Amino acid sequence: MENVNMKKIMEETATVGRRKLLLMAGASSLAALAAPGIVRAQGDETLRVGLGPQQPTQEDTYRVWEPIYQRIAAAAGAKLRLDVANDWAGIATALANEQIDVAQMGPWGYVLAAVRGEAKPINVMLVEGQPIYRAIIVARPDLELENFPEDARGMSMQMLDTGSTSGWLVPTHWMRGQGIDPQEFFGRYAEGASAAAAQMATVNGQVDLATGWDTHRNTMIRNGTIAADANKVVWESDPLPNEVVAVRAGMDAEMAATLQNAFATLDEDTRALLPWPYTGFEPTTHEPYAVLEQMGRDLGVLRS
Repeated sequence: MENVNMKKIMEETATVGRRKLLLMAGASSLAALAAPGIVRAQGDETLRVGLGPQQPTQEDTYRVWEPIYQRIAAAAGAKLRLDVANDWAGIATALANEQIDVAQMGPWGYVLAAVRGEAKPINVMLVEGQPIYRAIIVARPDLELENFPEDARGMSMQMLDTGSTSGWLVPTHWMRGQGIDPQEFFGRYAEGASAAAAQMATVNGQVDLATGWDTHRNTMIRNGTIAADANKVVWESDPLPNEVVAVRAGMDAEMAATLQNAFATLDEDTRALLPWPYTGFEPTTHEPYAVLEQMGRDLGVLRS
């Protein structure tokens, strides 16, 4: 079957702002391509924070989270350097290699960083007070898919990058459990799109199906980026542990505890800055993410 790289979709549907710093997936060192102003501080007392591509664009992610992380850094007595990754795999690589101190990242990315670099989770993000979300598969609204996935045989599928929990790991594991090899089952299969680009690809009719997660799609609907009926959810996962804040393996335990407390005790004014529907953070451990680690081992991605 044809394996198509559809990153052009991402380029056509998402505009990256000038203030960005990319963490390149698989690189042995941090590839920084920054416009003036994004690096907020330098020196020994700098907290290096990396964010996954949570918002529709990297610029949106930076704009939303920078004021919150300024307050977190201040609580830790540090200045802030904030970077936005261009994919989920990139942020995992940076944290595993200790190129950053703290990462706000997807659950699977955290597992990769924990297994490969002994990164440690400190907080889980809350969505409307709950530490969970769901992976989804969406389809063009006109498709008849009463018996999914069988009715989708031969259709086109756009997955997110392989560092994505909901966009790759969970749906791939589920399909494998149904006896489906996605690359053989779908008529055109591709990996690597951003979450926003994948959603828009189904809306614009560029692909039949795409992966994603409910919080992100609901945010796009609330923001008016897509209409609620512009595509449709044809599958959703069981509840998954939500996005995580993790720290590098070599971080001082006292600093890690300070950061954990700072996230868990955000004041009302700071919590008001959180993007909808995030409502705060609570302390966490690796235990909720063990199910994702097992999925990775089932798929042969994790072997150690």
